[in-house]
Formats: sequence, structure tokens, C-alpha cells
Amino acid sequence: MTQKVYKTLLTGAPEDARAQLDGLARQLDPGQFAAGERLRVVAAELVRCGLEVTAVDYQDGSQELEVVLPQARQLGTVTVDRDGRGSGCQLSWEQWVDVSDEAGARRAADVVSAVLRSIASSAQGVA
Repeated sequence: MTQKVYKTLLTGAPEDARAQLDGLARQLDPGQFAAGERLRVVAAELVRCGLEVTAVDYQDGSQELEVVLPQARQLGTVTVDRDGRGSGCQLSWEQWVDVSDEAGARRAADVVSAVLRSIASSAQGVA
């Protein structure tokens, strides 16, 4: 069965984006609305960081975020999804890299290393 998907680009200041998301989420059942509270906080923080955030609403009541760095769209989209309770989120990024030669293999390793090292440095001090 095909599910309808609705995408809404969040605009304006973080507070505006949060209000926009709240309005969309109020259309969900109360349990989904409550579980999505922290995801809406994450969305506002992403907008505050200057990222382009699109809310993706599914017919089944679930919601996720698609996030793009406007200055580097070629990097692709990071998807932010939440767990059923809303207390955790999953971050996903897919990027195809041509590894048909040594330079490509090196590029793939460099990208993975840069991502992991960036995550490690931003997580320092987080317990």
C-alpha cells in the first residue's frame, strides 16, 4: 500500500519554525503529538544553526525531518527520525562515493573519518 507523504519547508526564525511544526503536529493524534515534542525542539535548533529543514509527515501519523546545508546541497540530506516514545532520534545520511580507483577509496575513507571525528569532537563533554 502506498502512503501519502506531505513535505513542509520550515521557514523563518527558529521560533517561527517551531510554531509551524506545532501547527502541523496538532493534526496528529494526541499520542503522536506528545511523542514528537523533542523532535520539534531538534527542528528549531537545526533552523537556528542555519540549516534548511523540511518536515515530512506520513499518513500513518509519523513525522521526520529532512535537513540540508543550503550552501552545499550536493552533500545530500540528513534524515532525523524519532523513536516511538520521542526520547531518542536516529540520524541518517547516505552518500555514494566512487571507489573505483585509489583516490576514490582514499576519499571514502577521508569522508568517514571526518564525519566520525566531527561527531567525537562535538560529543566531548557530553555524558
